[in-house]
Amino acid sequence: MKKQLVITVHSPQGGSGKSTIALNLALEFARKNMRVLLMDMAAYGGLPAMLKQPVRGVGMSSLITILEQSSDLPPFEHFSGYFREAVTSPREQRDFHTLFSASPLKMESLSSEYAAYMIRAAQKENYQVIVIDTSSELCKRNVACIEAADLLLVPTLQDVASGWKIILFKEIAASLNVAKEKIALVVNRCTKYSGFNNRELEAEIGYRLLGEIPDVTKIVQRGINAGVPMDLSEKRKAVVPFQQLAQKILTAGGTV
Repeated sequence: MKKQLVITVHSPQGGSGKSTIALNLALEFARKNMRVLLMDMAAYGGLPAMLKQPVRGVGMSSLITILEQSSDLPPFEHFSGYFREAVTSPREQRDFHTLFSASPLKMESLSSEYAAYMIRAAQKENYQVIVIDTSSELCKRNVACIEAADLLLVPTLQDVASGWKIILFKEIAASLNVAKEKIALVVNRCTKYSGFNNRELEAEIGYRLLGEIPDVTKIVQRGINAGVPMDLSEKRKAVVPFQQLAQKILTAGGTV
């Protein structure tokens, strides 16, 4: 893969598993001895709850405050100290860092300029992989995350409504001049009983189908409530799809 890889997980479909995929994929890269940052750019960020890690005066909130109080964007060498203080390492995992989102009000006020600046600040911290979790709405913050991505993962579900939203999103991606080669689908909660053909969706949309995650809803719910991501659980059925997805990304060199 390239020296540094920025992966944005975004979907117009709410409840498609963006945060679950972003978290477990980031953990899988860290398990491969890579230095990883998971950035939570969602308006209602749920990663602290999923990791059972309280936010205590750190995270994106402090960075947004610094940027809002500056007349101009500060030099990165001045901002880097604040950035490192805002980043946390859950469970003392040396190579896995998190940058949790601010309150919904602060996140909604985050401009595309500030969002892009924070992503560039993260890139200067020598992470090998940066995984960005987003929310479903089309806002300037999410557009900045999409435009910064080397790889845009688009989770979807096995239903017609989700597929239709991906078709609509395709027009948006084209308007943002996001190269088709940078976009890949991940079909979540797959079951043979859905009557939905994933390969037909791939052909219809024109984006490569990079991963299929089986329906392991009970395992997911149990893990989230316990603060144990699937990638750290002992449930092989839940872990293997993320191992395969991470390996496909690395094998492709961060492109699809």
